[in-house]
Amino acid sequence: MPKNARRSKPLPARACPAILGALEADATYSLMRLGRSLAIAAGALVLLGAPAGYSAYWFALAGQVEQGIARWEAQRRAEGYTVAHGPAERGGFPFALAFTLPRPHIARPDPPLEWRAETLTLRAKPWALKQLTFDFPGKHTLAGTADGQPRLIDAVLGSGSLDLLFDGRGRADAAALNAAKVDARLAGAADRFQIASIRAVARRLPLTAPGAVSLETDSRIAGLVLPERQGGPLGRDISLVSALANVIGQAPEDGTRASAIKWRDSGGYVEIKETHIVWGKIEIKGSGTARLDADLQPNLRLDSQVRGGDALIDALLATGQMRLPEAIIAKGVLGALSRPAGDGGPPVLRVPITVRDGGRLYLGPVRIWRFAPLVWRQ
Repeated sequence: MPKNARRSKPLPARACPAILGALEADATYSLMRLGRSLAIAAGALVLLGAPAGYSAYWFALAGQVEQGIARWEAQRRAEGYTVAHGPAERGGFPFALAFTLPRPHIARPDPPLEWRAETLTLRAKPWALKQLTFDFPGKHTLAGTADGQPRLIDAVLGSGSLDLLFDGRGRADAAALNAAKVDARLAGAADRFQIASIRAVARRLPLTAPGAVSLETDSRIAGLVLPERQGGPLGRDISLVSALANVIGQAPEDGTRASAIKWRDSGGYVEIKETHIVWGKIEIKGSGTARLDADLQPNLRLDSQVRGGDALIDALLATGQMRLPEAIIAKGVLGALSRPAGDGGPPVLRVPITVRDGGRLYLGPVRIWRFAPLVWRQ
């Protein structure tokens, strides 16, 4: 067992605000209905050589979008939210609709959650209002609470965008998040962390049975540099973290304990079809499952192929998280389980990687780390 295993601070199970209200069904649905009817008329006018008619369509549609945004803002304020931004700027004519909101600010009263940004732009094509794009480069601040303690993230994005695809009822069926050159700091951290690029894609599927897939995800983080004091035994640089996964059952979307319990007790889990991690001299590839245990903490098992297992033991020994006798035993066990690599590289260790017992991480029988616990909203 490692000596002086480090514990990180609890993190919220879900800590992200809705980026303005384009996800709201009433506003989006009304825009799509208007767009379909006006698009038919506009198409006929364009074919007949009537650019003035298309201009009228564009401006009418732009006005409806502005009304939809204002309607959503009024609804949120009536619910106790704070919603504010600078004067909206309209653009994109003739082949796009674009609305830029300077200094957007959204605050949820209970539980407290607040988001501020430098700028937010909503873009859509007049003939395809089921597809919306949000651009949000620049500075961001996200403030909230977790386990009764204040939490804060401030970040600067070189670029950031969220693409949404809606169904006929105004519900988001698919989303794609992309960001690059992320520089951020967590509350209480003396230094910042960086991410070269983030890509995350999710697609919602109709839940046809309790054990069916409700969400497909594909995510990739490249060039992650951890804060100096949180690098762990393998150092600060994580070259790659990627995963292809399915959510089985209706996932706990609101981040509450009640929804998490319902998902767990109905047989819900995450199917990890494949994952790839490159952290220092360690490379891991694997597949498996992740569930919630009796305490709503992750219970994960990956059937994995690991390269660089010796480097991990050396790092744990060098950082004082494993004593010499334990390191010798661990190297012997892992060495016995390793096999030569077919490509001539470092030996490959085929061993399960598990997270259990309240966030403890095991490589085979060797305990190597402990994660921060998940904190669910009441």
